[in-house]
Amino acid sequence: MTRPTNSSPAKPGAVDILEFVRLLRHTEGRFAGQLFEPEPWQADYLGRLFNTRRPDGRRQYQRSFLGVPRKAGKTATCAAVACFEGFFGDEGGQILVAAGDRAQAGLLFTAASRYIESNPGLAKRSKIYKSAIVVPHKNTTIKFISRESKTKHGYNPSLVLVDEYHVQPNRDLVDVLESGMGMRTEPLVIFVTTAGMDRVGPCYEEWQRALKIQQGVLKDETYLPCLYYADEQDDPFDEATWKKANPNYGVTVRKEFMEREAALARESPSHEVKFRTLYLNQWCSVGANKFFKHGAFEACGEPIGDLEGRSCYAAIDLGSTKDTTAFAAVWPPAADDPEGPWDVMVHFFIPEDTARERSREDHVPYIEWAMDGPDGEPPCVTMTEGDICDYDVVRDYALAFCEKHAVRGVAIDRWNAAHLTTQLASEGIDMKPFGQGYASMSSPTKLLETLVMTKKLRHGGQNRCLMWQARNLQVKQDAAENLKPTKEHSSATGRIDGMVALIMAIGIASGEARTEPDEPTLLVL
Repeated sequence: MTRPTNSSPAKPGAVDILEFVRLLRHTEGRFAGQLFEPEPWQADYLGRLFNTRRPDGRRQYQRSFLGVPRKAGKTATCAAVACFEGFFGDEGGQILVAAGDRAQAGLLFTAASRYIESNPGLAKRSKIYKSAIVVPHKNTTIKFISRESKTKHGYNPSLVLVDEYHVQPNRDLVDVLESGMGMRTEPLVIFVTTAGMDRVGPCYEEWQRALKIQQGVLKDETYLPCLYYADEQDDPFDEATWKKANPNYGVTVRKEFMEREAALARESPSHEVKFRTLYLNQWCSVGANKFFKHGAFEACGEPIGDLEGRSCYAAIDLGSTKDTTAFAAVWPPAADDPEGPWDVMVHFFIPEDTARERSREDHVPYIEWAMDGPDGEPPCVTMTEGDICDYDVVRDYALAFCEKHAVRGVAIDRWNAAHLTTQLASEGIDMKPFGQGYASMSSPTKLLETLVMTKKLRHGGQNRCLMWQARNLQVKQDAAENLKPTKEHSSATGRIDGMVALIMAIGIASGEARTEPDEPTLLVL
């Protein structure tokens, strides 16, 4: 993390938050009865957050993201911050601690209440009620709310602590609370969370922004990130990784505990997801039957190579008229480099009305994906006008693509695209009907897995819709261990159309897929 550079002294008479925290006593566990002595990482974070000032003496930071694994002291830190603001923040302050649910809000309320009760001076100057703490001489209230709260409007918060942000399904609560801070001179929103499993939700987006600021990719002098996590390439079973991800390693996170959890993670994919998410602070997809191991497809994000003169094979997976359609293209290794990488590109189509509905109700950001990326990369989604997918747009895209590249064939589901197949074939495109059963899909599905595991696939790393669908991909297996993608568990929030199209394109490119029907044809005499 980079140090702030434009700090000024605090206001005259201001109380240092670290001095305040050291007045509190722990009331539970092995530290019960001991004064709250911040760990080095806590002292660094809290000191910078509250003591770094602008030239006019106001706090520099207005937003912050604290992302640490479980057992790192998030609840204690949140409770201490809420208490500090209650006693030494704005006059008439409203400190809102927004937890993911009532149980979490209850934990925070209990922790804050006990900290105050542990110091007679603070206890005398406050009143503790069922779900709020009042500091009368400051006319300040510390209130604990959950996302189930019905009365979200009407607040004028000076500080908002969003605890376990990863469980929030959308930004509605945060947006409402932030909108009420306009009149405050030192507004502050702190997102406090462990990594989650929903990479489409608002927390992951906020996490990515905080990470870019921490890494120096983005610059925002009003935003303080503090993220501790294991990188994708780190060995999850190495103690060095545990220390890297856990700033409280050896204090509240013990080696014996991590060894026990790691042993369970080795035995079960579902336990591995839990271990990586909760204790290494890595974003993992839920589900033990996901096709790709966590992070494997993302790790193939090397830039696509030179495509000039290389043979290309494409495929189209048509969704229903109200859902997504995918066009995939693959470039096998060049003849002079048979062991080289396979390059792939995938583009998606969706009706505009459906895109807006999915973005609003299911929080899948199709509208964002239909815009140019932050570095100017082209959009990976095309929205077609109206409430049904315009297959003419798909046809025109395919024709333009085939005119630009050396496309040797386009695979398409033989049962679901007669009209589009006829249109493209009439333009000279070599259309290849492709079955969706085990006979056609198994070999290219297994080849795709091999290419990903050996990192011989390159997708450029910019197509967020494709990477999202790769995390959704699940397969079925028959008694002969044949594989095929399954859409049985695919919903509006878990599409896999792009992966199906990619497998079909790999199928005709590799020449391993059968071209006859998956089921025998019945002749009616």
